[in-house]
Amino acid sequence: MMAGYDRLYYLRKAWPLFPGIVRPVAAPFLAPHYAERRAARGPLRAAVDAVVGLGFHLWIPRRAARVQRRFGLDDAWRRRAIAIARARFADPNDIALFRIEEAGQLDLYVRRFEDAAINRRINPLGWTAGCALADKGRFAERCRAAGLPCPETVATVTGGAVEIRADPADRPLIAKPVRGEGGEGLHMLGPVADGAALRARLRGLKQDMLVQPLITVHPALADIALGALPTVRIVTMIDEAGTPEVVSATFRCASDPRARVDNMKAGGLIVPVALADGALGRACFGYGGQDHDIHPATGAPIAGRTLPDWDAATALVVDAHARAFADYVLIGWDVAFTPQGPLLIEGNGKPGVLMPQRAARRGLGEGRYGALLAHHLATKS
Repeated sequence: MMAGYDRLYYLRKAWPLFPGIVRPVAAPFLAPHYAERRAARGPLRAAVDAVVGLGFHLWIPRRAARVQRRFGLDDAWRRRAIAIARARFADPNDIALFRIEEAGQLDLYVRRFEDAAINRRINPLGWTAGCALADKGRFAERCRAAGLPCPETVATVTGGAVEIRADPADRPLIAKPVRGEGGEGLHMLGPVADGAALRARLRGLKQDMLVQPLITVHPALADIALGALPTVRIVTMIDEAGTPEVVSATFRCASDPRARVDNMKAGGLIVPVALADGALGRACFGYGGQDHDIHPATGAPIAGRTLPDWDAATALVVDAHARAFADYVLIGWDVAFTPQGPLLIEGNGKPGVLMPQRAARRGLGEGRYGALLAHHLATKS
């Protein structure tokens, strides 16, 4: 099993789908990569790709009908989605989530089915069992060794054994699965008086866990935080000169007062962030629904506000990538804004393309993300 991902996930992602039956259909910035893949195929792989590609085309109408029902779309959308999907070898679900109205828009998008194969090509370390970005404990150790701001490790649970590393000091604590994702498996421990009380609280946990203090949100974001810590996903990529560069940013916050995490899989809102100054755009849900200029639960404004300490946050992730994680080409950083400044919560070697493209209503191919992706695909040949 790959660290942070179950076996089914890995098996589904392991097959790099060829986007076409005979010739690849791709966004222009990815066309050289697919031309190379086509040229490198043997006759057997080309035949398999053709069969799979034909099956994909036959599947499109059924998929479009299912997506139509899921999101309550009309028949006109379904007909248009089928035409676009067949013309551009696209999943109708992507067409709905990215809000594609005409086929030419896909010239700037990374389709979700191609993200994993591209990521494996340019970021192979992220797919190994030793990936420090898929293990919260290893990530925290690297950050501490480099003197980077991250939550303190109060305790660990490894193979059922509890190790107390710091005094709980009656602080509210949270226990996270070391290899979990999407906010699953969290345990809110509440205030814990001392090591003995914490050991008793953790006894019986089977998963490997990391225990950290509950982080306090920056007061400038308190009116949209609800009960979950909001974070910003900042993506950095190594540039042509070998230096990390910020290429994408998406803010996340809970929409439900009962939610414990800001993750969009838990119903959280996603918001595009202007890289120049940290200004927020319109919010939306990750899977369907309308845009929101104000928070649907609190009524506080979202669009137009600016994230606090934005320059410090971007400087932090660039520094962290350069000094502590230079062995990765692409990293998605989850950064929290606190009264003491930005804090590194997690790193992700597979940050995904749904969230930034849906939130921004723009494809990643139109900016530096696409240019650097094409650069690394060419140099990894």
